[in-house]
Amino acid sequence: MGKKDYSQLAMDIVANVGGKENVKSLIHCATRLRFRLNDQSKANKEILEDLPNVLTAVSAGGQYQVVIGDEVVPVYEAIMEKYGFSAVDSKSSADQSDDEEPAQSENWFERFVAVISGIFTPFISVLAGVGVLKGVAILIATFHWLPANSPIFLIINTLASGVFTLLPIFIAITAADKFNTNRYIAVALAAAMIYPLTDSQIPKVAHLWDYAVNFKTYGGAVIPTILAIWLESHVERWFKKHLPAVMQLVFVPFLTLIVAGLLTFLVIGPLGTALGTGLAYGYKFLYELSPLIAGGILGATFQIFVIFGLHWGILPISMINVQTYGYDTLLAVMLVAVAGQFGAVAGSIFKAKKMKNREIAISAAISGFFGITEPAIYGINLKYKKGFIFGLVGGALGGAVVSAAGVKCFSYTPIMNIFEMPLFIGKNSSIVWASIGFVVALLSSFLLVLIFGFNENNTEKLFAKVTSGKKSLTEKKTAKLGLDDQDEAAAAVESAGPEIDTSKLTLVDTVFSPIVGQPVPLAKVNDPVFSSGAMGAGIGVIPANGTCVSPVDGEVTVAFPTGHAYGIKAESGAELLIHIGINTVELKGEHFAPKVEAGAKVKKGDVLVVFDPDKIKEAGYDTTTMILVTNTNEYEAVVPETRKPASSEEALIRIYK
Repeated sequence: MGKKDYSQLAMDIVANVGGKENVKSLIHCATRLRFRLNDQSKANKEILEDLPNVLTAVSAGGQYQVVIGDEVVPVYEAIMEKYGFSAVDSKSSADQSDDEEPAQSENWFERFVAVISGIFTPFISVLAGVGVLKGVAILIATFHWLPANSPIFLIINTLASGVFTLLPIFIAITAADKFNTNRYIAVALAAAMIYPLTDSQIPKVAHLWDYAVNFKTYGGAVIPTILAIWLESHVERWFKKHLPAVMQLVFVPFLTLIVAGLLTFLVIGPLGTALGTGLAYGYKFLYELSPLIAGGILGATFQIFVIFGLHWGILPISMINVQTYGYDTLLAVMLVAVAGQFGAVAGSIFKAKKMKNREIAISAAISGFFGITEPAIYGINLKYKKGFIFGLVGGALGGAVVSAAGVKCFSYTPIMNIFEMPLFIGKNSSIVWASIGFVVALLSSFLLVLIFGFNENNTEKLFAKVTSGKKSLTEKKTAKLGLDDQDEAAAAVESAGPEIDTSKLTLVDTVFSPIVGQPVPLAKVNDPVFSSGAMGAGIGVIPANGTCVSPVDGEVTVAFPTGHAYGIKAESGAELLIHIGINTVELKGEHFAPKVEAGAKVKKGDVLVVFDPDKIKEAGYDTTTMILVTNTNEYEAVVPETRKPASSEEALIRIYK
């Protein structure tokens, strides 16, 4: 098989985060593309989530995160190859003032998380890899598989330990990008912080008058290094602004290192060390109030933080704990939280009735086995709700077990899986209890899914979307369907217009057909994204001609560059999506002639796009056009009309409150 081409997906993603000009920077982690955007309101979440390989899109931590899953790296590379985005904001450091404020829409915690994730995500895979290496070294030492002075053991242990001792170097590189400063000056400063560890003649502490200056405390330092590079970035910019250009080559690094270096060792380093120690003490105090309760709460909530990418605000505490106490308890809870979601998606493999869901569950379970839970969360668990909740229950039970047992982790790793188990071997810890907690979390969520299912058919949710809890079908139809077949249930809902009691409801809007053609129930549309009702209630129309008009008075909120999809917000507040054809985005605009752009005000009957249905069919694409009410949950009833030919003069959907 040839290499998969991600170029079209790359263009579609960038187009729907607001275009190239809207992107300040782009980095990626294990599963997500992490965009920094000039204006997040320009991102088209619904269309992004409709793209192949995209699990979901979420705004969190000052970033717009597009969750891809296992294929994030090739997608990222395809985007970078075409657009060459920076890992830092597109605005150059020379253009930034020292007192420039971040976007007002971000609070302090969002800015903090954005900084931490931006610093650590570029080398997250290395940290995870050396975590496994450290586990191998611990196993060798514990079971005496090799002598302590064996060159093989010493090499493995050195490879596992070097990154954490020299961590300030890694932080300096990515923090320099984050703070828009010279990488090499930043690395020089970080190297100076580590150098005393390599020279036995440098004392641990020296005194400037009565002030103690610590020299051998910055191996593996996190907060001191981040603060030092932040300070260095401001010092460098000041000298670049005030020194003549002819002097900058030599004297900007020279003066920056002197000023930033002195302030780092005298002020910033001690301050950062104190902050880190304070965080470690604070976490330990809260944890020791009741390990069982703390573990249960953290185990139940950790994967919720992962959804929004906010776990980066928590994980540095683990690293600081290891540096301060020699161990950490949070990582044990992280392990069982991962096991909970892994168990839930593994259970879904056996409960899935639809082949596509089973395939997604198998792929997501493989990722979950290696500690990457986003494919499980977005592909199955959170999508159908029950699995995610059962995974949280498993995480809570496992968290209570490992915390009550006092399980400790003796080395840091940002990704937890069973290969990291040896990291729990050590004094006053127990790999046995870590394993028991892992099994409890996995089995409890796995069994809950096996017993109660994972809501795959989701019929109750579909009825809630269409009628907001009202029984729109007769008891006879409901009994006949047995709430077991989602497609049949959806078809019944869509054909049950006369049986929905709307006499006590208020008609808030009538959506006319945007095209002339034959209506079909949404459940019969040959695309599971639409037919499932996941994007909202609505209807399909097989077009008889190639003119698509606005079905309401309102504003065009989305105009896809390829001309095949439009979002319209009606004056009533109803949010509509018109999607012409299935997978027609692959035509890249061929056979479509758009007539409006996003932001345009339209009246009912205004032409949105002209297309050629015959040529689209000849190209091998289904021309069925979907008309959806994407904010269906805000209404009591959304009633499609499938019995009359569709035209701009015929009501296609009625919306009630």
